[in-house]
Amino acid sequence: MKALTPGANAAISGVKCAWTLECSNATAFGEYAAVALLPVTEKRLPTGDPALFQVTQQWMEWSGTPSSIGCSLDLSKLPGGSERLLVVVYTFAAAGPVSDLKDLRLQVDNQVELSLDLQSNGESAIVIGEFYSRNDQWKFRALAEGSAYGLAAMGRRMGITIDDAHPTRRPYSGDSPRNRTAASGTGFVVSPGHVMTCAHVIEDMQELHIASFSGRYRAEVVVVDQRNDMALLRIQDCPPLTPVVFKDAVGCALGEPVIALGFPMAGLAGGGVHVTQGGVSGLFGLHNDASLLQFTAAIQPGSSGSPLFDSSGAVIGMVTSSLPDAQNMNFAVKAGLLLAFLDACHVSPPKSPTIRVISTAEMAREAQSSLWRIEARNP
Repeated sequence: MKALTPGANAAISGVKCAWTLECSNATAFGEYAAVALLPVTEKRLPTGDPALFQVTQQWMEWSGTPSSIGCSLDLSKLPGGSERLLVVVYTFAAAGPVSDLKDLRLQVDNQVELSLDLQSNGESAIVIGEFYSRNDQWKFRALAEGSAYGLAAMGRRMGITIDDAHPTRRPYSGDSPRNRTAASGTGFVVSPGHVMTCAHVIEDMQELHIASFSGRYRAEVVVVDQRNDMALLRIQDCPPLTPVVFKDAVGCALGEPVIALGFPMAGLAGGGVHVTQGGVSGLFGLHNDASLLQFTAAIQPGSSGSPLFDSSGAVIGMVTSSLPDAQNMNFAVKAGLLLAFLDACHVSPPKSPTIRVISTAEMAREAQSSLWRIEARNP
């Protein structure tokens, strides 16, 4: 049997093949995590509906047990235009990292083998491989491409809606907080009583709070724009909050330095604000999406909803997602769209007409009181 490492590939026997995926955590699959198959083009645009752990398609069939998943494929029956089939391991509703699965062992046609150690992996979904056609020959390529925000976010960036929740919609078992129906992210103050964050952070959650070293307060949803991943929260019974300052100008420049401030990996990386630096790497999102900009400052789970600042300390965007199969390709909703949304909600955050340059340390000090961790859960 040929052992593959991420990036390596091998030919498979034909259009009809079978694979098995074993996990050293015998109770993870079906309870905490699952597998999905995504048919896509060469550029990873969706060509048809995915096959989720609980959903079959005409080109495949599930088999096996929770600790050893089996799947038979007929690649000739994939939706028209399909040039690749991604194999994705994910946790339900991005409830936690795939590290709980510990080790994975994938075998294709008893000819090709891939072993992955996930014990230090903090992602919520990971593409472990892809079937692809080259010169009329189907091959399998081993991969290890993580998505911090889970399968649903990966699908959004590809242009497809995927429900990655548990099929029975029940809470996960166990005492660990990540096994409960909960989510965390970052929010920033846009008026003395309002905080803005990403819609996907609070999606389907009943109880919302904001928290920082300054205290913890209950929040309620005012308006949600799911299409553009924006949400406005009203904070209850709290003293007046300090809003961020938006850039009072149109757009930003390619290559412009940016700073992201937020609460990534809450509970693991510490309770304080974390700072990362990078630059504007693109003025459009995927498929020329004009509502987004691309940036290179590192982000992690919990960074969703973080404000993206320019060198003057003004907000130029809101962190929303990253591309799982690319190096440091992250996306933020542009400030122009954020301001239009807030204007429609009758909220007017302060804007800065001046151009100044301040240090990252000074920016972090000034902005800290405007940043809050979002805690969302279902009782």
